[in-house]
Amino acid sequence: MLFGLPREIEPDPDYVDEIAVEQAVAGMRPALTAAEQAAAVSVLAARGWSDGRIGEWLGIRYPRVTKLRAGTPTALPAGPEAA
Repeated sequence: MLFGLPREIEPDPDYVDEIAVEQAVAGMRPALTAAEQAAAVSVLAARGWSDGRIGEWLGIRYPRVTKLRAGTPTALPAGPEAA
């Protein structure tokens, strides 16, 4: 421990990088966590986009989009393997 800080920092799974979400909504397709995927889906759904269009735009599968819109992200991974 240096200065009372732990050596390893545990990432917060609920943290949302707003810049990454903005980039995803703009079509840049950055790697997103589950929380960031949910935020991006929420933004696009608020714009009136269909689940299919959101999935294509974000590069994630339709069933995942519908679960994220329903507020049930499940235990599906958020990385490229979820796409």
